[in-house]
Amino acid sequence: GLAAGATWKAAARDAGLSEERAAAFGESVAKFAGAVNAPMEFGLPDGEGTGGGVVSGRPHDEIVIYTDGASKGNPGPAGAGGVILTPAGETIEEFKEDLGKTTNNVAEYEAVRLGLVRALALGARRVTVRLDSELVSFQLTGVYKVKDTKLIDRYLEIGKLLSRLESVKFEAIPREKNARADKLAQAGARLGR
Repeated sequence: GLAAGATWKAAARDAGLSEERAAAFGESVAKFAGAVNAPMEFGLPDGEGTGGGVVSGRPHDEIVIYTDGASKGNPGPAGAGGVILTPAGETIEEFKEDLGKTTNNVAEYEAVRLGLVRALALGARRVTVRLDSELVSFQLTGVYKVKDTKLIDRYLEIGKLLSRLESVKFEAIPREKNARADKLAQAGARLGR
């Protein structure tokens, strides 16, 4: 609550917003910063398949997004990827994107941003984001401050997306539970070669 709001407000101020705008932004975003949960026992289908078909073409009020970013060389050729699912585990869609040359953390942020953009386009109001980057998860929930100037703009962009949702929760998960998003991020990194 308060700590998350204060962190968002500081980041907004650091990004050059006026004190008043930074305060308003911090307050509006604080309520959307969900708590980081312990790793969830949530199985994804094995392999490349969608595990029961792709569910699309209709609004999805509540969704789960697995995201990952990859960088070969850090910085190096980078990609973002993710899997968007119903709460029951049905695949709605997958995404991957070439990010050019950047760092792992930038790629992780970009994967979250892309996932949230897709979620909003799908009509989602409640979102759970699962990612294996503890740093990014803790920054987005206000546990850690964002000090890297390369990440502040992305942090603020994500804040704007979060303000359009009814609720969002970020969950740090073990890398092995994020294999599909990891494969998509790696594929995104290879697109730029």
